[in-house]
Amino acid sequence: MTEQQKDTEQQILKAARKVFIEKGLDGARMQEIADEAGINKALLHYYFRSKDKLFEMIFQEELGKFFPKMVTLMSSEDISLEDKIRTFVSNYISTFISNPFLPSFIIKEVHRDPDNLKSFFVKSGLDVNMIKLVITNLAKQLNMSFEETRHFMINMISLCIFPFAGRPLIEKILFSEDKSEYNKFLEERKTVVADYIISTLKNRQ
Repeated sequence: MTEQQKDTEQQILKAARKVFIEKGLDGARMQEIADEAGINKALLHYYFRSKDKLFEMIFQEELGKFFPKMVTLMSSEDISLEDKIRTFVSNYISTFISNPFLPSFIIKEVHRDPDNLKSFFVKSGLDVNMIKLVITNLAKQLNMSFEETRHFMINMISLCIFPFAGRPLIEKILFSEDKSEYNKFLEERKTVVADYIISTLKNRQ
């Protein structure tokens, strides 16, 4: 691939990310992405045959930045438990703030085709066997069983992702559809969730 082709591909990915953020995966159209990128639709199809292929690349690119770092973080023996929790929660929430189209896609794919979603995660750098090892190592640091630590991880992830998954309803009922206030609320969750988890662990001891 030439430098010009690489530049065009990045131009398309940048445009697609913007359209996906504004319209979501289902609402986005290839013509809109082409217009945003300043190219014709035929050229867009030359680089990406379908909207799904384009989305898949963005999905893998974004989660590829997240998964490897978080696996390294949570498996480290040199980082305190509190720092692990605060860093994990902050990075998890930041990833979805930057890519608000990801949660709805993940939830839809969980029900539609979980095997396909798993393959997306694996391509993004999520090693399933490594996750089990992370839980085993984390269990020692938490002084919990493997099963208890599995609950701990799911609880932490759920606290991070639910405000994104339930945003349309929560924003309408509790925030009078004020998007700026809801975005502020999401930023606050980075501290609130981490504080809650750490406090719960201290009370357990």
